[in-house]
Amino acid sequence: MNKVKLSIVSALLLGTVSSLSAMQFQTVGYKSISMGGASVANSSGSLSSYNNPALLAKSKYDVEISVSGGASYYDHGAGASMKSLQDTGFIDSMDRATNDTANITQSDIDNIYAGKDVILGMDGDAVSIQPQASVGFQIGSFGFGVYGTSDAVVTAKVSQAHDKMILEDTANPGNYIEVLADGTTAASNIGAYQASSMEYALNNGLTYADVQGIGVVEVPLSYGHALSSSVGTFYVGGSLKYMQATTYTEKLKIDNTGNSATKNDKTSNGFGVDLGFAYEPKIIKDMTIGLVAKNLNSPSFDTVSGTQVVIDPMVRVGIAYDIFESLEFAADFDVTSNKTFIADLDNQMIGGGLAYHPASWFSLRGGLMQNMAANDKSGLVYTAGLGFGLKWFQIDLSAQMASQSSTVNGTTYPQEGKVNLALVSRW
Repeated sequence: MNKVKLSIVSALLLGTVSSLSAMQFQTVGYKSISMGGASVANSSGSLSSYNNPALLAKSKYDVEISVSGGASYYDHGAGASMKSLQDTGFIDSMDRATNDTANITQSDIDNIYAGKDVILGMDGDAVSIQPQASVGFQIGSFGFGVYGTSDAVVTAKVSQAHDKMILEDTANPGNYIEVLADGTTAASNIGAYQASSMEYALNNGLTYADVQGIGVVEVPLSYGHALSSSVGTFYVGGSLKYMQATTYTEKLKIDNTGNSATKNDKTSNGFGVDLGFAYEPKIIKDMTIGLVAKNLNSPSFDTVSGTQVVIDPMVRVGIAYDIFESLEFAADFDVTSNKTFIADLDNQMIGGGLAYHPASWFSLRGGLMQNMAANDKSGLVYTAGLGFGLKWFQIDLSAQMASQSSTVNGTTYPQEGKVNLALVSRW
């Protein structure tokens, strides 16, 4: 057989294109990423166009510009499975076995059967990556920018019926043997090979890596307005945004070529509508309550197959409170539960954090967030951020790390992680 090699990493590096059935509420912005995902009530400024356009009306600065980029990953079992398969020596042992079926060693047989169990067990395991990049502008109560988000997922699809180690003798094409766990071999035939051989499934796309994703570029034009009343101040805002989406799907062969059996992508354009609200009650000074509804018109985009991908509306609420002049608390909650490209996982986040900013040139932030949906593997996600520099030019670094982790052969890594670097300028 061809030398088996899982091409998950190369699939994920195909850019910010992504997928077909879902788009979750992305955490965008240095404050949101580092404060447990909170953004709806505390994101006034250059990122308001994305997080809540109503907050444009309560920015502390006349102008703010931010440029940021980063990426996140989420391991839904596939990372540990791939590492386990690599550690079994399955790939090299299968290569040696098919090149010399008459002299297979017991060591190679042990490796093959250990790898077989890993492959059968990884069915449905997935790993996702979400690159992001943005440029945001706030000028008075107006906002605009370019926000690129994506959601790409690779899922292992394993034929459970092809669970026998029946190999074709490459030195004698047309001859087939079944390698048994005890080291013995038995004659087989092409019918059994095609019906139940793991080698056949790997070589013919019955066991493969399924890649799906959607990459969306949003260009919003936003405005926020303040309305004073006897009970407090109300803020309303909206964004009309041009959207370009690339839907992507690929069925990767799991072999040394990295080729795909099918590869489809389609780029199309549309428009989206976001509405935001915020309220500062008169009786509770320094508190803001916010709500944003994104993609209210359910924008849809084309796929190669001729179907439409619909981005469903997303609703999030939040609260922010200035405990002291230099200490801010904020928290958000997803009202809607959003589908993801991982079949058994939805996304509905809750989280919050604190921001300590004792001077205009320095800020320190931290928080917690969690996906409330069933089957989440990350548990609590720790978030943190640090900003420093002059008001007109600051550098900000933020990150997230899951409390839950996987350990494979002594190597431990978190189930989820994210980093983001931003440059911010204010006048």
